[in-house]
Amino acid sequence: MKKNVGVLFPVASLPSNHGIGDFGDSCYTFIKWLKKHHYSYWQILPLNPLGPGNSPYMSTCSEAIDVRYISLDYLKKEGLLDEVPDYRKTSTFIRFQACLDFKVKYLKKAFEKYMQGPTNGLKKFKTKNPWATHYATYLVFKKVNHGAKWNEWPAYQMNYFDKHNKAPRQYQKEIDFQIFMQYIAAKQWKNVLSFARRKSIKLIADCPFYVGYDSTDCWMHKDQFLFDEKYNPTMVSGVPPDVFSDVGQLWGTPIFDFNKMKEDNYSFLVNRIGFIAKTCDLLRLDHFRAWDTYCVIPAEDSDAKRGRWEVGPRYEFFDNLYKKYPKINLIAEDLGDLFPGVHELRDHYNLPGMFIYEFTIFDWEAFPTERQIVYPGTHDNQTLYGWYKSLTDEQKDMINRRLNYPKNLYQAIFDYIWNAKSLFTIFQLQDLLRIDDKGRLNYPGTIGDPNWCFKLKDFSKLKNVKYGQ
Repeated sequence: MKKNVGVLFPVASLPSNHGIGDFGDSCYTFIKWLKKHHYSYWQILPLNPLGPGNSPYMSTCSEAIDVRYISLDYLKKEGLLDEVPDYRKTSTFIRFQACLDFKVKYLKKAFEKYMQGPTNGLKKFKTKNPWATHYATYLVFKKVNHGAKWNEWPAYQMNYFDKHNKAPRQYQKEIDFQIFMQYIAAKQWKNVLSFARRKSIKLIADCPFYVGYDSTDCWMHKDQFLFDEKYNPTMVSGVPPDVFSDVGQLWGTPIFDFNKMKEDNYSFLVNRIGFIAKTCDLLRLDHFRAWDTYCVIPAEDSDAKRGRWEVGPRYEFFDNLYKKYPKINLIAEDLGDLFPGVHELRDHYNLPGMFIYEFTIFDWEAFPTERQIVYPGTHDNQTLYGWYKSLTDEQKDMINRRLNYPKNLYQAIFDYIWNAKSLFTIFQLQDLLRIDDKGRLNYPGTIGDPNWCFKLKDFSKLKNVKYGQ
């Protein structure tokens, strides 16, 4: 029996009692299902606080966890909450802001009750994780400034931790509440991770290359980015024009100042990746190519026509990363039209790469190797069934010829991918459930609904899924 197959599915998309998947029973039920059906991996999306358009790839803090993932049911089991009514329990579409508003009301109640008893756990978390105080203060300052970006705040707030080592007293209760939520979220996720390890299920998490501008990463580490004297970005990220686009892609995230970072051995990035790696078993480095060559675009531009490639930190960064975290397990997201140096960098550290069949099945010379992770498609692609339904008759005929005219073409494609040579193979849960593009997670280049909004109503359909079918 094939032992190296896993499932890609976001925590947010799990069934739940409160409108969005969380760290409660559904996580444990899903892990037990993976174990029972012989899967070895669970790949998730970033758990960080969601950014514009509810994207998990544009967060306000690299270390923090989105509080929507806190299980209110488990707080009830701990005695911190009384009754909690169901909220959008059977919904198959996540309403992110509504779910946050609902949960925060109960999280405040749990906080009030927690503070009436021993608070040793919270105090220990706060001491061990100074980032939590920074993040909580950032959220409070942002609130009192009516949502303005950090470089638009009064100077004493914009540079607060340059002169202070404690949070401002006048906002202490609100700051403690924010830290409490991070404490609970971290504890609940740690329990999920421990349970998965006991069941021999390896967790694969995801680390974006860039960080959002309006974030604690930029606010607390201003000197690590290419900013002007008013802390506005001078260069932003994207991709130059290519065969796919005459204007390129303008992503707009700030650019790291690698020359400055080099002075302290890239400690900001080393610590950031090392921290996220501790929350999982394997860490996928999104946009891996940027460690070799990254694109810079003048911040004032409205497209990426003037984008140009710059040399990344390459081996120097990874040498420092492995020096501090010698046992870190990384995956290189090495997709797209890449310079040879990207593959050389990947192979130098023996990192597994990725192979996407939705991109390659029409290329009869394209085959994965045993050092690659095979996917039908990722969270940025169509589901396998959605992709199949969108094929033209000519494309289906090409695949039919490749697979020797099977009776059931879709099943044959599934089997072909399942049995492909690989380090391991990851299917989206939607592919196992034969869900079409109604279950697609993300449409790159677009912001907002329906991106990231897919949610399972319940686990009933998993009962009909057999391993390898």
